[in-house]
Amino acid sequence: MQAHSSKLLALAEDLNTHMPLRPGDFRIVTDRYVIILGATEGPHGTVVQRFRIPQGEVAQTLSDIRARLRSHGRTEALYEVGPSALPTDLTQQLAEHGVQPFALEQQTESLLLSDPKPGWLPPWPDSVVIERVEDFDSYRRSQQVFWQCFGHTPIDFEESVRNDYACYEASPLWLRFAASIDGKIVGVGDVVFTEEAAVLCGGATDPAHRSQGVYRALLAARYEESCRHGIPRLLTQAGHMSQPILRRLGFEPLCRVQILHDRL
Repeated sequence: MQAHSSKLLALAEDLNTHMPLRPGDFRIVTDRYVIILGATEGPHGTVVQRFRIPQGEVAQTLSDIRARLRSHGRTEALYEVGPSALPTDLTQQLAEHGVQPFALEQQTESLLLSDPKPGWLPPWPDSVVIERVEDFDSYRRSQQVFWQCFGHTPIDFEESVRNDYACYEASPLWLRFAASIDGKIVGVGDVVFTEEAAVLCGGATDPAHRSQGVYRALLAARYEESCRHGIPRLLTQAGHMSQPILRRLGFEPLCRVQILHDRL
């Protein structure tokens, strides 16, 4: 395993702390934690990470976090606990205060692909068509797939998706690709460009169209785009379904991150 810069490792462990913010997103940075308040609805739009809490002060710090979240109208949040988090038994202490493992994904693995060998990605059927999302209609249909796959139903879908699209339009470092079969969008994959790597995020495939090459096609499109940006490195926090696929394709594991869910 090759050595990596401290900046890359920090990005791998606490993605949201180090990625560029979109309009409408903002961060609350303290010496004990970082809160990312995204413009997007749902638990994935409210993330707490980079914990550095003194032993014996978890309860008070958690109370402070919850108060801040409530003051911004948030009703739930994800807590991402990486290997550098302090105290070392943080997940156990948080559980004692009602912060439980996230039902949809209890753990992710940060994986890196650097300069893959030729032929690293198996081919996919011609029926899978990949296009960059560049208009509201495509974004709306792709966001519907994303929210369905992650079990989120906005209170007002149309308002939420318009707000999201406005953020997307104003974020030049954030690109989305959509995969279609027979004219229907069945998969979506985002990529965000940083100095250290092109970060894969927001990937989802309609369950009815999995194992049909959609994932591979979206992966190829984003790697090609990263090369065009002069950053031939892909970084992602992969869930349990993606981890074995990405490892087989040559992605290198960097760290594991525990995902917890707090309902306020």
